[in-house]
Amino acid sequence: MASADNKIYFIITAKPPPPYGYIKAGEICFIDKQRFNTRQKNNDTDVLPVVRMGKVTDTLLDKVLLQPLSRRSAELLMAVESNEDRLLVLNDPEALEKASNLSAGCQVHVEYKGQWLTGVIRYIGSLKSFSSDPLTGVFFGVELQGEDKGKGQNDGSFSYKTYFTCPKNSGIFAPFTRIKPVYHKPSAPLLPTQSSLSITTTEPLKAGDRVTFFGDKNAHHGMVMDIKDHPDGKMVLISTDKDEEGKRGGEMLIPLDCVIKEELLNKDETEKMDTSQGAGMGGVTDSDEITVGSLVQFLGKTLLYGIVRWIGYLPDFPGMTAGLELEDSSAGVNDGTYKGKRYFNCPPYCGLFVKLSSCRPDDRFSGVKKKLFNGNSDNDEAMVSEEQDNVPPIRTEDVSNRLIGKMKGIQGHCNSCYMDSALFSVFSCSSVLDSLLFKTTEYETIQSILLKNIVNPLRKQGFVSEQSVMNLRKQLQKREHCPTYTTDEKDPEEFLSLIMQEILFLDPPLILCSQSGSIQKVQSCYYYQIFMDYNHHLVLPTVQQLLEHSFYSNSLKLAEVPSCLILTMPRSGKSFKMFPKIIPSTELDITGLLADGALSPAASMPQTQHPDSSSGLLLLTEFRV
Repeated sequence: MASADNKIYFIITAKPPPPYGYIKAGEICFIDKQRFNTRQKNNDTDVLPVVRMGKVTDTLLDKVLLQPLSRRSAELLMAVESNEDRLLVLNDPEALEKASNLSAGCQVHVEYKGQWLTGVIRYIGSLKSFSSDPLTGVFFGVELQGEDKGKGQNDGSFSYKTYFTCPKNSGIFAPFTRIKPVYHKPSAPLLPTQSSLSITTTEPLKAGDRVTFFGDKNAHHGMVMDIKDHPDGKMVLISTDKDEEGKRGGEMLIPLDCVIKEELLNKDETEKMDTSQGAGMGGVTDSDEITVGSLVQFLGKTLLYGIVRWIGYLPDFPGMTAGLELEDSSAGVNDGTYKGKRYFNCPPYCGLFVKLSSCRPDDRFSGVKKKLFNGNSDNDEAMVSEEQDNVPPIRTEDVSNRLIGKMKGIQGHCNSCYMDSALFSVFSCSSVLDSLLFKTTEYETIQSILLKNIVNPLRKQGFVSEQSVMNLRKQLQKREHCPTYTTDEKDPEEFLSLIMQEILFLDPPLILCSQSGSIQKVQSCYYYQIFMDYNHHLVLPTVQQLLEHSFYSNSLKLAEVPSCLILTMPRSGKSFKMFPKIIPSTELDITGLLADGALSPAASMPQTQHPDSSSGLLLLTEFRV
């Protein structure tokens, strides 16, 4: 990446007010340092003349819309194609910092077509031969390794230019958002353990052993994942409890003579650990109930929760072992592989192998009927709901008992919050879109999962397991609607549009008309995004006020009374909230929003509605006209 220059870089965090409403939040821009310093001396920095990437003229933007970036961060963010994705990763400075520290030769996981593949960084830099901008996006060129060779997209070339060389289809160019480091080298030199405690002769190490290794000041602890041959001797792959900054553990490759078993270093401490993992968790009596698909908990450093994906025997691992996909994506150590062999599939750092006797049933589900999975997470009917009948929406008087409390709602997992909140909003307390669940379609599997595994359990029991939503996400990904549906976060409206428009083919419930001079345009849509000018004067608005303000300012009318009105609240990324709070309107007066001659309903539509402000979505099916 280029050295320091004479520019100051920013990212635009919110859509500017008119006349600059065409500028999008998430764009990268810059200003000359000399020009900025001059304005700073004159106390004139409330509004800055910045130049957006790809443009040659400057634009006056309010400073509150601009977040400063280092050149390094700006280069990394420029490689992220979507403005919305840039704003999302902007809230994860740790990811930017880790990406800045990567160098050629680092082993990484790279995401490609929904899969995380293993490789080595061979190139870091721009993929543009020429640009008039002061900087361009920085990409990572990765050569795939091992069994992932041949699963890539090129041989190290891009647009007829070679950036590195590798076998055919073993190279991938990706932004930092699709890169995860595999190993982290310790910053301090490691000290060999005392020969009297040597484990290479009397106490051989094996995968699963708890070990300690030493830096120049501190001892570090972790679990052996593998032992590898290296030109400098045998190396131990260790999943550490914490890294050197006290953050969550990572994987380290440590020389064998620098590692010692915890039980040899402190036998008493290990005995306490064994006691807490065994008797404290209920022991073998509980493990008798556990099968593949069971929801379990076990005690590690803290109490952890997960789903059993595999049960069996591992080489060099005593006793029956359970392979878990953990609920906490930062607590695992693998992706379902052990010593290079895959036993089950899960996202990176979500998998963990533990003694089956250390697991017990998840006690958070004591108030929920038990559900068992058939053990094949890729099967279309992996989760079988006990409730097969059609269940009506939850009534107002039942909401507090069925939807409020511990283990209620839809269980989140692996960036599913957008889908969870959308499904909850649409189906928990409203039947206005139930026609989706019963209409004839070629996508019967998706429709069945929605009805039997999500909607019915939510309405009947007030709870849906993450596995049901993951099954839906896998079906969407399997049909190539998007290669990252099982891993990445998306917009709720994007998901709803996909379900309603491309899969279950629902006619758009919303017909809008706009007037431009003497020309009237009519368009149909599935939801309405409320847009607000940045210089509005509303402080604590209601949904009624926002809807009217947005319609009037955009010269819109309703061509007919909609059967369903899905609204998305005004927003400009996570880092900027247009309103601290929005007051829900359980009833909308749309009289003033109807076009002349608009169709009126034959009767009122007293449907139950459910607002869900956490997702930015509001489903309304009750109107006053």
